[in-house]
Amino acid sequence: MDFALTDEQTAVRDLAASVLGDHCTPEALRAAEVGDSPGFDRALWAKLAEAGLLGVCIPEEHGGLGLGLVELALLLEEAGRTAAPVPLLGGLGLGALAVVRHGSAAQQAALLPGVASGELLVTAALVEPLGDEANPAATARQDGQSWVLDGTKICVPAGLFADRILVSATTPTGAGLFLVDPAAAGVTREQQDTIAWTPEALLVLDGVVAAPVGALDGSTLADVLQVGRAAVCAVLSGAAEAATRLTGEYTRTREQFGKPIAMFQAVGQRAADCFIDSRTIRLTMLLAVWRLANGLPAEKEVAVAKFYASDAGQRVVRAAAHLHGGMGVSREYPLHRYYVLVKQLELTLGGGTRSLVQLGRLLAQEPVSA
Repeated sequence: MDFALTDEQTAVRDLAASVLGDHCTPEALRAAEVGDSPGFDRALWAKLAEAGLLGVCIPEEHGGLGLGLVELALLLEEAGRTAAPVPLLGGLGLGALAVVRHGSAAQQAALLPGVASGELLVTAALVEPLGDEANPAATARQDGQSWVLDGTKICVPAGLFADRILVSATTPTGAGLFLVDPAAAGVTREQQDTIAWTPEALLVLDGVVAAPVGALDGSTLADVLQVGRAAVCAVLSGAAEAATRLTGEYTRTREQFGKPIAMFQAVGQRAADCFIDSRTIRLTMLLAVWRLANGLPAEKEVAVAKFYASDAGQRVVRAAAHLHGGMGVSREYPLHRYYVLVKQLELTLGGGTRSLVQLGRLLAQEPVSA
């Protein structure tokens, strides 16, 4: 593949970097943590909508830019790089993009214009408390012409603020996605405290009537999970790169024995390892995203990208904290946000071990050449 960006992709990246970089100052990030909607900076969300960035993957006929997954990944990468307190991963990478790829014409017309304008937030409840996201514990049964959902979903990104939630559930014919109105009868959502400082929710479904999205044979959910994992890797790529850059700046200015600690061999070697890891995360992520965007088989590439993002991402933030010394454990210092974000994303939709297991299974299924 060609890693060079097109003019459109460069424009999206630069615009995202400008909007997010200008807004996400340390003061604004602290204010977002204690505002009326903790972890969700609505002023920044409005700026992203005004710039057209919330419609980056929305078709033009629905008010979006009509671009694709690579452009969305570049936006998500900038969100990770700035630790932006907005639900771009849940609202676009998991929610809206699933509707774009699998929603009916009526569902797209009803939801996507509002997503692009910032007036409607669609997220997805895909995480499983135990087991594999491809086999949801929540169930869906048909009652006449309607589908009825029962079960519990955890760690729903922006679930407290979402206007619609895509819920994965198991049906008699396989796993599928269903569109749920959080205000519908039988839906209970409450705040779920996790390591994340971005909003998450616990969702309980008790006889909730919902509309199916896409096929109910497991294929739609499999695609959404693949795209979702690639989107997670994009955010993690930006966060790991930012932590590496922050560490480089700190070690160049922090002095011991009359010279910057970056001049000490052990410090330089560990910082170099951070750089290599962060670049590996980015390149494996871009390969997976590019294959998905072009409709190519990407199961192995997504598994490789998620493994490196989970495993190498942890190495980066741990080394960054270590090289910062006492500053590395300060909640007031910017590194803390990257550390928490990377830790949260490490296990989102499967950690490194599960990615390796999946990769091994895929390789074992390949025919042996003579």
